Amino acid sequence: MRKAFCLILFAVAYFFLVSPSLIYAGTWVTDSVSNQAGSRNYKIWVPSSYNSSTAVPLVMMLHGCTQTPDDFAAGTQMNAVADSNNFLVVYPEQPSNANQSKCWNWFEAASQTRGSGEPSLLVAIVQKLATSYNIDNTRVYVVGFSAGAGMSVVLGATYPDVFSAIAVASGLEYKAATSLNNAFSAQSQGGPNPNQQGTAAYQAMGSFARKVRVIVFHGTSDFTVNTTNGNQVISQWAQTNDLADDATDNNNIVDTPATTVNGSVSGGYSYTTSIYNAPNGTSLMEKWLIQSMGHAWSGGSTAGSFTDPKGPKASNEIWRFFSQQQNTPPPPPPPPVNDTTAPILTISPAGGTFDATVTVNLSLNESGTIYYTTDSSDPTNTSNTNRKSITNNGSIILQSNTTLSVYGLDLSNNASSIQVYNYTINPAPMAKTVVSTGGQDGYVATLSPTATTGGYSVAIDIYVGDNADMPLRGVVSFDTSSIPDNATILSAELRLFYTQASLGNPWTSNGALVADISNGCLGGNCSLTASDFEASVSASNAVMFAAPIDNKAGTSLVGTVNATAFDQVNKLGVTQFKLRFQNNSNNNRASDYLLLAGGEYYLTGYRPVLIVKYK
Repeated sequence: MRKAFCLILFAVAYFFLVSPSLIYAGTWVTDSVSNQAGSRNYKIWVPSSYNSSTAVPLVMMLHGCTQTPDDFAAGTQMNAVADSNNFLVVYPEQPSNANQSKCWNWFEAASQTRGSGEPSLLVAIVQKLATSYNIDNTRVYVVGFSAGAGMSVVLGATYPDVFSAIAVASGLEYKAATSLNNAFSAQSQGGPNPNQQGTAAYQAMGSFARKVRVIVFHGTSDFTVNTTNGNQVISQWAQTNDLADDATDNNNIVDTPATTVNGSVSGGYSYTTSIYNAPNGTSLMEKWLIQSMGHAWSGGSTAGSFTDPKGPKASNEIWRFFSQQQNTPPPPPPPPVNDTTAPILTISPAGGTFDATVTVNLSLNESGTIYYTTDSSDPTNTSNTNRKSITNNGSIILQSNTTLSVYGLDLSNNASSIQVYNYTINPAPMAKTVVSTGGQDGYVATLSPTATTGGYSVAIDIYVGDNADMPLRGVVSFDTSSIPDNATILSAELRLFYTQASLGNPWTSNGALVADISNGCLGGNCSLTASDFEASVSASNAVMFAAPIDNKAGTSLVGTVNATAFDQVNKLGVTQFKLRFQNNSNNNRASDYLLLAGGEYYLTGYRPVLIVKYK
């Protein structure tokens, strides 16, 4: 244990000392932006070759869950590519107060439309950078990994006038999910029909519709975001680009590759590259499938997390693809001549009852201005201080009961009729994060593989699996009395952390890691006792954990509590979980176990937590 702890300290020190700013020739600049959706910090890499007299490209890099800008920069090595090719790189940071795992919220409806949520914040970063640097606005690109890749797809659909190309590494199609629960399903099984989602993405483009160049990277052994999703991204964008090409669904652009090339990395993985052409024969989309690679940045550096150096170098290939050719923004439409026809105003959804918030999309069928009020006042009154406006189309987020009054004016001052709708907003779900009770965490064991009584217990860090002479089961305890007794639980999540690499491979020898739940203390006693090993539980297999990609200290395990076990969460006192591998019999007499942090672990960020959402 002492040796492992020293190695962890050395790795942490190395990460902070050997930062990208010391490796590459350039400068880090840190800043932030704010708007009605919140605020975000970001870091921009300025290569030493940058000269303000020359307009240069900008590449936005969106990290995955649990990652940071520094971590993502170190893993992707995009700064080195920027140094060699003279472009700026910006790394927005998703804070834990926006998503506890620092995931970009690509699956939230409020962040899937133009002018709202996280897309508006990310575009605000581009706009702010344009005031400080000489950026070529026809060469602005966005790159994402995992949750960041999901958001890069959203940006391509909602801001095609800002981003001329996107890169999607282990990501998902547009609106593959519209809630957190749907997100988990989409990651493991894929999203809705990509042809349908391609049409939805085209509709999200509105009057800014144009073809967007797309490059996709995905590992065939990605069990976090199934490879199906990488294929769906290409199919979705084939449909979106087909519609954006001439506003007609005529299959001028399809998801059948014009060229397929097989390759391999010396000493690494083989891969297949599929190239999809635009109607003029130029490359519009690429898909790279890397054989045997998991959920990782292909060809990345081990200085960052979620990377696999055995794959082709994604950063180099992404820049090669971006720099092949550029799309120019579409010119603004000319003003209509002798136009006497009123514009058609579309509002969606047109009133109703909603949970927490609702994003209302407003659009005109031609160029013009939409005026609206949210206090029942007259939107046509030019002196009304509560009147707001949107150019062409956009969206607003409603978080409380609202009467929305809207009308539109086209460029010839033809007015649509006033539309009035009522929106009833139910209260937002509450969330409670409970840290485990340290003195009640630990592990229990039997004396021998055949024993069902006796054994011992240790109230410290949590062991789960098989030691050489006995099975081990972990116990995690939470005081859940702070959850209101009349609350309806909507979801619950159990999060655990490795404190060192697993001994052996318990995931292979013992099957899946599961957690049983007890409404109250195991055996009626909250203190650990040897009898807890066989003590009855309220529900078996209440939580199931997937094997993680990494096997090192700090690796997180996230398990979703089955909905059938929600009523076993004790709102009056203690809820305990018993952790075990499904084949926890020690038949092979091997040492295959995990060491997980308990509630008294010295690093607070590693302690077990139970996150419960309720209303």
